[in-house]
Amino acid sequence: MKRRYISFLTQISLICVGIVLLPFLGIMTYFAVDMSQKIDEEYVSVLKKANVQIETGISSVFSEAERLSYLHIVNDSLSEVLRHKHEVYDRSFLEDNKVVTNIVRDAVLLNPNIYSVVIINSAGNAYDNSFNSYYWKNMYRDLPVWGELAKSLPGGRFINIHYGSTNEPEALMLVKPLEDIERGETLGTIGITLSFRSIRNILNNAVQNHGNLAVYNEAGTPVYTYSSPDVKGDDTVIYDIWKELQRDKTDQEEFVKDFTINRGSYIGGVQKLEQLGWTVVNYTNRSYIRSLYYQNIRMFMLIAVFVIVFDLLIAFIFVRRLNISVHGLCQAMENSGEKGILESIQPERTEFKTEIDMLIHSYNSVIRRLKDSMERSLVLQMNEQRMEFRMLQAQINPHFLYNTFNLISSIAGIHGVDSICKITGCISDMFRYSIQESLIVKLKDEVREVNNYMTIQTIRFKDRLYADFDIEEETLETPVPVFLLQPLVENAIIHGLEPKEGMGYISIIAYMADDEVELIVRDNGVGISAGKMKELLKSIEKETIEPISTQGHSSIGIKNVNQRIKAYYGEAYGIRLESQLNMGTSVVLRIPKNITKII
Repeated sequence: MKRRYISFLTQISLICVGIVLLPFLGIMTYFAVDMSQKIDEEYVSVLKKANVQIETGISSVFSEAERLSYLHIVNDSLSEVLRHKHEVYDRSFLEDNKVVTNIVRDAVLLNPNIYSVVIINSAGNAYDNSFNSYYWKNMYRDLPVWGELAKSLPGGRFINIHYGSTNEPEALMLVKPLEDIERGETLGTIGITLSFRSIRNILNNAVQNHGNLAVYNEAGTPVYTYSSPDVKGDDTVIYDIWKELQRDKTDQEEFVKDFTINRGSYIGGVQKLEQLGWTVVNYTNRSYIRSLYYQNIRMFMLIAVFVIVFDLLIAFIFVRRLNISVHGLCQAMENSGEKGILESIQPERTEFKTEIDMLIHSYNSVIRRLKDSMERSLVLQMNEQRMEFRMLQAQINPHFLYNTFNLISSIAGIHGVDSICKITGCISDMFRYSIQESLIVKLKDEVREVNNYMTIQTIRFKDRLYADFDIEEETLETPVPVFLLQPLVENAIIHGLEPKEGMGYISIIAYMADDEVELIVRDNGVGISAGKMKELLKSIEKETIEPISTQGHSSIGIKNVNQRIKAYYGEAYGIRLESQLNMGTSVVLRIPKNITKII
């Protein structure tokens, strides 16, 4: 079955649409979901902070006022006065009233929220400081009754609210019995008149834009309501919210809740004020919250649609023009395949050269290069064969030398020439070590190689050279790159000990440092000056190997080892140089004991 042909223009157009639309739809979906979640989370956080603000502010107002109900405990004079019984309002009563008035005045001096304080003792004598009878006309009659009622209420307090002509709370009275805890008797009742202005400010400041607030007493009656100026209040919603709170009762004093009322969705912060027996609900219609990100999304979509249409139009014009050249190339290739004759294509003459023009040019030149390509392929094949032959030769030569040195060692042993026997034996072992295929060896094999090298050098220098090996047994099985230490030892002899007069020594040390192995090659040679050390370190850090002319000091061996360590173990490892002029040089290598990276 012949497959359906899809033109290049159609393919590119579909790809352009997919590249533009699919990411856009994905980004838009993610953007909308993420923005919705973030706005909800931020608004919940705002409501929780508002709850804390309400609870802290109102509790502070009432706690300050409630301190007056403990004056008889901290002031013995007040306690004594309240026990007096006056049948008539004579001079003694006026003196007692003055005492009470002074004590109360000092207590409320710095509290602007308190209008007045009235105290009626158990004998029915009333003491007040500028009592405002406008709010409570039957104060003297009702206060003892409220005091008895407060004993049975939570917290031992009774709250009475006075509403003004506009049905707005103007003041409230906090009533508490004055109990003598030591004697177990009631001295009287205190009534503290508080301005509702400060409470109103605390509640109103907690309301957000497009927000509402409702305060309920324990019976569910709205005590106070408020709506921000940009929202019209709805009394039915206020009562329905209380019904939902009663239906989903919880012991939590502060929480955020979703309300569904009359097909409308609201989110509100609920705060219970235990001191007053009130429940405060600070709520907002979710339609306002959603409008915040709907507006942003609409603006973003309008801009995105304009950009997409513009991009697709430009892409269509460009692809259509590009398709002309591609179609001509495909037609020429199809004709060449059917007729067996390769024909060239004449590219369109345009001001700019495009990739399609380059493709056409490449197609035209492929025929001319075909013969050259076949000839080069044949040459490469012959070169590979020669290279394989040379590699076999290179492999035979070290084996031949290894066997030859073994023969020399045997003959020297027969004739009793121990030094020659020892040297050829060491060289034989070194050749065998060098022709092994593995690039990774154990540290003990590398130490054996260095020992063979030092044996030859000790014979060469006679009594001028001494080698010391201090290798911890735990480090011997550590895998290391082949020829890790030998170039460093050779570098120490050539550049450190040969120019030195007198006895020279080389110390090779290996020990565990946590989970790493530290290797040190130390000599007592001529050392390196500060200037030359700086130049040497700079050369080691270069990516290319370059000799440094420092009176024979070369960084090639050290640099080679440093680059192999970094390539094998990572950039965190390498070589550290320490040297003092005429004192010697130490080369310190730190490598991991267990490695996972292979060259």
